[in-house]
Amino acid sequence: MKTILSYALALCGFIGLVSVFTACQSNDEVDPAPVINRVRTVSRDSAYTYTVQTSLTATTTATRTIPVALDSTTTLGQPGRLYAIIGENLQKTKAVYFNDVSVYFNPAFVTSTSIMVAIPVTTPFSGSNKVRVETASGQAEFGFSIKQPFPTITNVDQLAGKAGDIITITGTIFDNVSAVNFGTANAEITAKTPTELKVKVPTGVTSTTLTVTTPGGTTAYSVPFGFKYALFEDDLTTGFTSGGWNGKPTVPSKEVVKRGTASMQYDYTGGFGGFQNFISAPVALANYTGIKLALYGGSGTDGKIIKMVVNGNYDNGKQLVLKSGTWQTFAVPLSELGVTGNLTEITFQEFSGNVPETIYVDDLGLY
Repeated sequence: MKTILSYALALCGFIGLVSVFTACQSNDEVDPAPVINRVRTVSRDSAYTYTVQTSLTATTTATRTIPVALDSTTTLGQPGRLYAIIGENLQKTKAVYFNDVSVYFNPAFVTSTSIMVAIPVTTPFSGSNKVRVETASGQAEFGFSIKQPFPTITNVDQLAGKAGDIITITGTIFDNVSAVNFGTANAEITAKTPTELKVKVPTGVTSTTLTVTTPGGTTAYSVPFGFKYALFEDDLTTGFTSGGWNGKPTVPSKEVVKRGTASMQYDYTGGFGGFQNFISAPVALANYTGIKLALYGGSGTDGKIIKMVVNGNYDNGKQLVLKSGTWQTFAVPLSELGVTGNLTEITFQEFSGNVPETIYVDDLGLY
């Protein structure tokens, strides 16, 4: 009996030693927690120009952008760019987060001291402002912000206005907007969302560039605000007269107005009628870039076409699609209208054979 008890005690002691050894061995094999020391760039864009042969006798200059290696520590990431997370114990990375959003990484580009990862263009630019790495042994964080992209302006609801007018700017990434300017004049922002701004036109604005500024940068609208030469605002400018065929002009008209107190109305009574506007003192077009206007389609005009023609050049007229019951703003470059020299006439031709039909034109002029 004593012999059996001795064996039992010995066995228990052996098992205890094995357990201690195993536990120590397991602790020895646990990897240390990850550490992030810095984030660095991998490349930058480099643009250069070169000559391209376009035919046997002609060449043109082209621009090519290529990435160039660049190792620079940064705490601000550009979506769409590749970065290297530098640290320790990174070899068993399971997940990488920017602003608490998990992003894809290729395990083939992971070592114990670095992770190569691209920041997706969909990564939010607001959040924790940290990059986080998770491994089986823990996680590490590092202060790292995502650069807010440039704002974009898709539409301005009126392309001219007087001081105090409230205009609506539509676009994207207006988050944290800091300024809206008409040239050098700062505008009061009366309402704002990430996709829409309402601003008050400052005093002293005639024809100038409209810009929106956010932490992502400053974006200018492609069409200047205001007129260099107004043809119609609330009335025809001096020397400007209206007429036409297969229809009747009412100028000025109080019936439907975009801005101010009056517009130009034309009632088409015959198919392909023309609303003609003549200027007696020709205007030199070399001083201008294009024609701006607001256009409203009356009842039954949805999807119908009005062709804007300058100086009788019907082969190069610009087709404008109507929206029934809606004001639209258009800015048409002179290059699309095929005209040079002087401005003598602007015609709005009904181009769908849709009669009777009524249109209204407001804020017409040159920019």
